[in-house]
Amino acid sequence: MAVIDAKRLRKVSVFEPLAATQLTTLLRGAELRRYKRNEIVFRQGQPADAVWVVREGWVQLVRTPTSGDGEHAVVLFTITPREVLCGVSAIERRPYSASGIAGTDAAVVRIPAVDFDRALRQVPEFAYQALRLYAQRIRQMADQYGAMAEPVSQRIVRMLLRLHGQFGATIPVTHRELAQMSWTTTESAIRAVRRLKAQGSVGGRRGEVTVT
Repeated sequence: MAVIDAKRLRKVSVFEPLAATQLTTLLRGAELRRYKRNEIVFRQGQPADAVWVVREGWVQLVRTPTSGDGEHAVVLFTITPREVLCGVSAIERRPYSASGIAGTDAAVVRIPAVDFDRALRQVPEFAYQALRLYAQRIRQMADQYGAMAEPVSQRIVRMLLRLHGQFGATIPVTHRELAQMSWTTTESAIRAVRRLKAQGSVGGRRGEVTVT
């Protein structure tokens, strides 16, 4: 089993309130797992028995109308090491409301829901930091939903700017993934990116967009 670097994890803001012994207790039943790009971390509809911490790479939260309906999948959010937690359905003890799919090769820490819940109850400051993180995510998702009335080109630009803030100038994303994140079609995303390239705003190659 891969070793979990507790000291590195403690540098993440949401875990800072935990004392070393508390973090050790939280991670007692945890596992470090590695996934290749497009591998499923957890599935929509399955029992949410764990909370996941993204340590390397990024994981997409993907929602589909029905199980296996990949054609109409929508990316609700992209979790990077800056975002940290995904699979919070586990806190409610309900099935996962979306699937977690590795957007890149990724390393994630699986924390059993019962252990995460216990830490939230025992350390108020930890619970507060987790609440702040989820509140920020809800606000960002609400902003994205509210942008549905905008033209596709503006939604693409908005998403690229958000991803630029997460990844820097080089964004590891395909046209299809960008379309899913922007709630549009792949063809529309391709046209929008082509216009941005013509303007000199972005560049890139297959599987990458570079903000210039």
